[in-house]
Amino acid sequence: MHKISQLTLTLVASLGMAGATTVAINAAPTLPVAQAASNENLALANRNIADYLADCQQYESSDKQFRGFTSIKQITYTNKHTIKVDVNDDLFQLSKARRSLLIDTMQNGVIGTLMDNGLANFSQAAVQKGCKTTIYLNGQVIGRSATNNYRQINWSK
Repeated sequence: MHKISQLTLTLVASLGMAGATTVAINAAPTLPVAQAASNENLALANRNIADYLADCQQYESSDKQFRGFTSIKQITYTNKHTIKVDVNDDLFQLSKARRSLLIDTMQNGVIGTLMDNGLANFSQAAVQKGCKTTIYLNGQVIGRSATNNYRQINWSK
């Protein structure tokens, strides 16, 4: 009986090691799959934001609330609560106050688009704070959110 117990223990130990190896092998792909899902959500978020921007640009001629949206080339949601905005140089035809209002309106639209499509969670405080925003003209930073209030834009020009 002692030999059976020892054989059983050896068999169980071998199966346990094989099982652990299988678990380790099967666990490795879960990281890239999770990352791919996150990248897929980011791509979906950016497609939805591009649709939002196109709608705002279409309404610009008939509604002064959307004035300036044609100065925005692209809005990119880069990660949690952070966006990058590429603009045309005709943005400078708007006053600083109007530019800041445009970015604030755009942030509201981006947050709403992300929340409506279940692509980002924003607490009430995060909605009020806005998205950390960096504004680029021809690859150069021309404005960025203030550190303590993302809705306040510090313009470099």
